[in-house]
Amino acid sequence: MIGRLQASKSWWVCCAVAIVQISLTTGCTTHAKRIAIPRTHFYDGQFTVCREQLEKIAKNHRQDRDVANLDLAMVDLLEGQTERAERRLREVRDRFDHLEQASLTEKTISMWTDDSVRAYAGEDYEKILLRVFLALASLMRDGTDAESYTLQIQDKHDEIRQRLGQSEIDNAATSNRFGLPIGFYLRGMLREQTHQNYDDALRAYSQAASILPECVPLQWDMARVQQGVHSKPGCGVVIVFAMVGRGPYKIEVNERPTSDALLIADRIISAVGPYQLPPTIAPIKVPDITVPPGDVDSVFVSVEGQQVGPTVSLANVEQLAETTYRSQRDQIVARAVARRVVKKATVVTAKNSIGANDLTGLGMDLAGVAWEATETADTRCWGLLPRDIQILRVEVPSGDHSLQVSPMFGNYLHGVPRAVDVHVDDGRNSYVLCWFPDSQTAGRVLASHVRSR
Repeated sequence: MIGRLQASKSWWVCCAVAIVQISLTTGCTTHAKRIAIPRTHFYDGQFTVCREQLEKIAKNHRQDRDVANLDLAMVDLLEGQTERAERRLREVRDRFDHLEQASLTEKTISMWTDDSVRAYAGEDYEKILLRVFLALASLMRDGTDAESYTLQIQDKHDEIRQRLGQSEIDNAATSNRFGLPIGFYLRGMLREQTHQNYDDALRAYSQAASILPECVPLQWDMARVQQGVHSKPGCGVVIVFAMVGRGPYKIEVNERPTSDALLIADRIISAVGPYQLPPTIAPIKVPDITVPPGDVDSVFVSVEGQQVGPTVSLANVEQLAETTYRSQRDQIVARAVARRVVKKATVVTAKNSIGANDLTGLGMDLAGVAWEATETADTRCWGLLPRDIQILRVEVPSGDHSLQVSPMFGNYLHGVPRAVDVHVDDGRNSYVLCWFPDSQTAGRVLASHVRSR
């Protein structure tokens, strides 16, 4: 019996040393560090290197595969590989839908490690934007599935909005702040192009306008479809989609739990086992949303040298991400608190079970501290999103046109303009997609029919 006790004590001392060593080395392999380099290459315009590194991450790190594929879809889209982008986005969408049914096994394992061991099921804002970019990818290719994707945007948008309205956050503030009108706009745009379903188009534009009541172009859209006119005879329409700024991503922060988070944590640990929540909890590591400062806030459009005007926002990605993520923040903090309680209780139980002396007890305490130190915040996310998705509708005579897009900051041009040739059919829509993350990065622009120059 004494031999077994001594062996048990020795085992715990060895564990203490091993866990300390692990805690000093795991930081080099975190998701944030793996993904930072390819994302830097993306903003430097080195798409080939970015693609190679993201594909390597997707292949070698199973838990990072979906977010790597989301970033790869952005590379595909901006390189004109719209079919491949659409395929990647569909795969991740379907996987996120499946993972909404939470895994009990993963939840249990994460109580002993951290949230990064769980399959990443996507944030609410990512689930909506997945469908937005599916629609954009389809429009830039042939538009076959675009209308179906617009309905998916609306369904997911309404589902999340209803859930947020039922949560313990400020419902009135959420109702005013939450919304992504671009899905309704795209629906109206496609319905209008049929030259028959103007009532459907009006309903869709009206829904978009209810979210952005001060957006003047939406008022023009509603007035136009009420007259039953898509475009003048002999003319067509160019819709410019502008992705502006660098979008939200996650970072690790130290958070002091709120009373609401502690209440949720108490429910979690009561369900896990016979644990008690201590009266005070030190700050814990959790993910947070951040958005880099930007110096591009819109895009100015000219056609054949004639100035048209700036794009307008129909998808404030920054606001959507912050609103939906904040609504889940107490849950995230609560899980981290519950993990800390379970880990501390496990060490105490082990010490008591073997009757640890001072030296062995110290070793076990060190092991417990190191165990907690190895925990990192789950910063997995779709990191190559824009801060804003904006739109400008331009009616032009049918035929080939040269279109120029220039980044703006405030009321001034701020960056290098890009040009693209676009073909416009009588009574039809053509699409231009451009990307300006900041004034220093060379923008990208492509048209749905003619390759950009």
